[in-house]
Amino acid sequence: MTTFAGRVFVTISLMTLTLLSSLASAEIRSDVDRRTISMGESLRLTITGDASERLDQLDLAALQFDWEILSSSSSTNTSFINGSRSTTRTLTLDLLPLRDGLLSIPALSTGGKRTTPIGVTVNPQTVSAGGGDSVRFSIDIDKQSVYIQEQIVLTVTIEQAINLDGAEVTQLELENAIVEELTRRNFQRQINGRLWRVTQLRYAIYPQQRGTLEIPALALTAREVLPGRSLLGARLGKRFRLSEDPVTINIKPVPESFPGSIWLPATSLELTQSWSKPPETMEVGDSTTRTLSLTADGLLSSQLPPITSVSESGSITGIRVYPDQESSDQIERTEGFLGKRTQSEALVASGSGSWTLPEVRVPWWNTETNSLEYAVLPSTTISVGSPAVTIPDMAPATAPKREAAGELPSWIGFVAAAGWCLALILSLLLWRATRIKASSEPVHNVEETLRPLMSALKASTGQNDGLKTRDLLVRWASLHAGRPVRTFGAIKSLCSSRLKDEIDNLEQSLYSPQNSSWSRGTALYRAVASESVWLSEDKAVQSRALYPTA
Repeated sequence: MTTFAGRVFVTISLMTLTLLSSLASAEIRSDVDRRTISMGESLRLTITGDASERLDQLDLAALQFDWEILSSSSSTNTSFINGSRSTTRTLTLDLLPLRDGLLSIPALSTGGKRTTPIGVTVNPQTVSAGGGDSVRFSIDIDKQSVYIQEQIVLTVTIEQAINLDGAEVTQLELENAIVEELTRRNFQRQINGRLWRVTQLRYAIYPQQRGTLEIPALALTAREVLPGRSLLGARLGKRFRLSEDPVTINIKPVPESFPGSIWLPATSLELTQSWSKPPETMEVGDSTTRTLSLTADGLLSSQLPPITSVSESGSITGIRVYPDQESSDQIERTEGFLGKRTQSEALVASGSGSWTLPEVRVPWWNTETNSLEYAVLPSTTISVGSPAVTIPDMAPATAPKREAAGELPSWIGFVAAAGWCLALILSLLLWRATRIKASSEPVHNVEETLRPLMSALKASTGQNDGLKTRDLLVRWASLHAGRPVRTFGAIKSLCSSRLKDEIDNLEQSLYSPQNSSWSRGTALYRAVASESVWLSEDKAVQSRALYPTA
């Protein structure tokens, strides 16, 4: 019975591992250009796999329940990344929905691998045939009334049931407004059994003056391509021009109740911060990088204000701040731009203490709710402690609590306390003897230990190797101080002002976000060489130089 159960367990385990392994390796990526379409419109399905995939052998039978395959094409792309060759295969399908509603592009399989199903919303058909026209041209705006500097999305649509040559749309140029081109989309529509190719051009418009903004009449000029070919190539028909009427948009001023100095009309706005090291756990000599990000939906990155930095929060005597250059970015989407502005700065703790950075409040106007809102970053506390030092617990031991029954005699407590005191006295005497022995060693032994260290330091500073010099400085200071020294702050607390200045220069080059080069290696070595011998606190400090100035 036990043998049979064991066999069943092993069999199930192997089957499970095999299944998990196949699922992990079975990856053929699929995606669509749009997830919401209207009945009669096509979408593009893209299927991608590696070089070993036979995408031409994909089983497409499951598509035929809800979709008609209008066309298909395949391609192979080879690239070299870091000397490694990578090949991908792509299959592209243009699909036409057979019904409206929530449809699924099912999982497609080949060679035991499957794609991930994709959901698509198909709305009822809203486009009519429009008579016998073969080309149609239209423009559309998402808002008729906006605030100054608020985003307007204008869509130019070209529909064609015939082939066109030299199609051109009037260039959109506006006074008192910023115009940025968004994405271009191409798809197909089937209307009354006739297939139409559709091209949509989108623009983001930001009016810069209150009052009215007039979008002039836009036009499409093209020439029809006739069936058949001539000796000179395509047969061209007559040239035609289609246009739309001008559009007037009402531009509202900034509301008087808006308190900010920079006007921010957006559909959403978010202010965030991140730290490379928690600011409440720093010690002297530690560094951390603070990154502030402001992201707005419906605004360009150039419209976003500068972000308040630590250096602008007031005097922080124990923190050195090295600001990095601001960065900005904006993402082009179908519904408009997403603007982002980022500010980073490095903070180096040069002294212990606690400081509070005030909260940051950025007022903005929600264009969807037509109301004032604030993006708030809570106040942040920076706590810098001294370097950790392990100190024996010298607190007297507490007597154990008496039990209700079986109490111990009182003299046992006195004996225990006396024993503890005796142990403490012996420990102190032993520690004192060790210190005296260590302090009685001749200074030349220290010099002999430091000599190879100084040689290595001279070599690293001669090459302006900041990282190696930092490590050697820590070792050098630890030998002099007679205890572990781990941070720049601890080193500077023990040396002269000349060496402090050189260490500050090295520290700034290592921790600055700009990664500035360090070129003062020789000066730092001379400052180190001129320092006097550091002995323990129980001996007099000898004032002669360790090594002659290089």
